[in-house]
Amino acid sequence: MELGISSLGFLVDLAMSGKFKNLFNLFFDSTESCFKFAEENDNKICEIVLEPPEILTSEKKQEFIDLCNSFSNIKKQVHGPFLDVCLCSHNDFISKASVEAYVESAKICEEINARVLTIHPGLANSLVTSYHKYNKQRLVDAINDLLDLVKNMDIMICLENMPKMVNLFLKTPEIKEFLANLNRDEIFMTWDTSHSWTCDVDIEIFWKKFSKIIKNIHLVDNYDKEKDSHPALGTGKINFNEIFKIVDNYNYDGALIVELSSAKDLPQSIEFIQKFL
Repeated sequence: MELGISSLGFLVDLAMSGKFKNLFNLFFDSTESCFKFAEENDNKICEIVLEPPEILTSEKKQEFIDLCNSFSNIKKQVHGPFLDVCLCSHNDFISKASVEAYVESAKICEEINARVLTIHPGLANSLVTSYHKYNKQRLVDAINDLLDLVKNMDIMICLENMPKMVNLFLKTPEIKEFLANLNRDEIFMTWDTSHSWTCDVDIEIFWKKFSKIIKNIHLVDNYDKEKDSHPALGTGKINFNEIFKIVDNYNYDGALIVELSSAKDLPQSIEFIQKFL
């Protein structure tokens, strides 16, 4: 296991300050801040969040790639865009556009030597629950398309478990059913500790079922099952002692990404989590 940090907190901090010229600068500057923090604090891994996804179509894409590659001592992972992405949408145009966004994200991974690409399934309809069966099938179809399109890339596509307000890809039985319907060996998972907590997931059973395909972990705290607030680690209700006992039991050897809503909480969070390593 190796501890790393997400660029999410840097992105949120800069966005909230309003001190950026445009969307590209918001993305670029927050990514650079993440790398600099990692370098100064001897963090070996950075997970770069491709939000806003301006980078996927920007003529300045190479500038971002050069930035990433200039920090050659830091291992990179990528979190694909998620705010306007919905693989599971019953609207075919949106689902296909979401697949395309993740294919472009995979191309970025190749350019910066990142092997792990975390993706989200999207949001299932919260008003018409009868749509959920269509959302589930659409997700299977979209992931199949995505895997076919990136099959020649040396990248692990890691689908992240979701918090309960997303209404999809939540608990062990549902995820097991999805994997059976997909029936592909090339799909992996990113496990978010807070997302499981909001769904009252039995993480022992979860890890028993999925330990072989979990290739990335988001260390996230929470104190309200109706929200996904990403506070400083150790300030919420997540039982990290239990989590690390289970993770150790399954000999997990992937990344542990500290994912916060504010980079200001990184020093406190890293200090808290170090005692479990």
